[in-house]
Amino acid sequence: MAQLRRDYEQFRALSSEVLMVVPNGPKMIERYLKAHATPYPILSDKGARVAAQYGIELRGAIILPVYPPSVFLVDRAGKIRYVNYQSSYILEPDLREPQAVLAQLAA
Repeated sequence: MAQLRRDYEQFRALSSEVLMVVPNGPKMIERYLKAHATPYPILSDKGARVAAQYGIELRGAIILPVYPPSVFLVDRAGKIRYVNYQSSYILEPDLREPQAVLAQLAA
């Protein structure tokens, strides 16, 4: 996600940490990290157990290797403060909206 790499410092300026969670195993993540410099951690959720704990449906991803990029803002207590489900596997989410939510929470 090029946009997330580009906007990472803006999230950090809002006292936030970016964590990417993917339903892939550590080996696939390691290959991705070697090919793409990412300033944020990428965490493995193989089997999508963490996604299920948050009630995130994989929308038919049983036959697909990844679910569409989606944005979740989770506070320190584990409460989801913002959600944006993408309908495309290709388009990246617009990060201006979650940044505005973070700015509002920080105010």
